[in-house]
Amino acid sequence: MVDRGTVVWAPDPFKTGGGNPRPWLVISGEQMPYHDEESIAIAFTTQSHHPGSFAVPSDAWIRGQPNQQSHVLPWTVATLKDDLHVVGTQGTVTEQFTDQVTTATISYLDTSQAETT
Repeated sequence: MVDRGTVVWAPDPFKTGGGNPRPWLVISGEQMPYHDEESIAIAFTTQSHHPGSFAVPSDAWIRGQPNQQSHVLPWTVATLKDDLHVVGTQGTVTEQFTDQVTTATISYLDTSQAETT
């Protein structure tokens, strides 16, 4: 089981032909079905030009901070099978930052907050 707040390396859906893995932040926890086998994760990128992305501040890293500034894409969600997709661990971020990413992701799915026209 991959713990919530862990940044793992898994396949990059933006590369064809089995390109290099990319970092993903695990946002799911034990409440998820099959939590010991699968994780819900959000993509990291080094690109800052995506509207709606946000930087991972250095104080959000508990361990494993990369040499380059990372950004989170809260709309890029994947279900990772821990034993199939996860090929390594980058590090860990704080619970507070993980909660911030989770809230941003939920905002894309929660239609109760949408304006009615």
